[in-house]
Amino acid sequence: MKILNIIGSPRKNGTSSRIANAFTETAAAYGASVSDYPLNTMQYRGCQGCEGCHTRSERCVLLDDVTQLLEEMYSADVVVFSSPIYFGDTCGQFKLFYDRMYSLINTDQANDADNSSRLPPGKVAVLILAHVERAGVYNDVQERYTDYLEIYGFEVHSIIAGGLPLQSNSDIDEHLEVASQLARELSRAE
Repeated sequence: MKILNIIGSPRKNGTSSRIANAFTETAAAYGASVSDYPLNTMQYRGCQGCEGCHTRSERCVLLDDVTQLLEEMYSADVVVFSSPIYFGDTCGQFKLFYDRMYSLINTDQANDADNSSRLPPGKVAVLILAHVERAGVYNDVQERYTDYLEIYGFEVHSIIAGGLPLQSNSDIDEHLEVASQLARELSRAE
């Protein structure tokens, strides 16, 4: 099983990063290959709205550190998308990357209803979101990102860690176990 671990948090040991790493470490113990993409260490721009991915190419025409990540999504079995929620949405590093995923949609300019994923079917997304607000406050964020991941053809599994203290070293053992359990389940399904 090939896993891409897209880490949106600017904090290396932030809550969403720790949960994502619990998932990938468990999956690796079951034989998965894991490629980590800590977005905060990468050099990239957000979508420029140029439509080059739909008019001149079937890939994003920007060439930077996200180019390889987008390309690897075609062959990945599981993609982990993790981000803290800051000010009502995913962090900026994550959103900047996520907008670039627009290039993975095959649009028919003559018929806007015919939007479909360029990715091969059968992929799994693990969406990990962490925030300090009480549980349920950011359900809209989870729903919005889930909807788009489903447009890309992913079967989506979500892990939402809400109501957490601001300290990144807070006790998140229950969320780490949920991530590890999901990794075990997906590894056995392979």
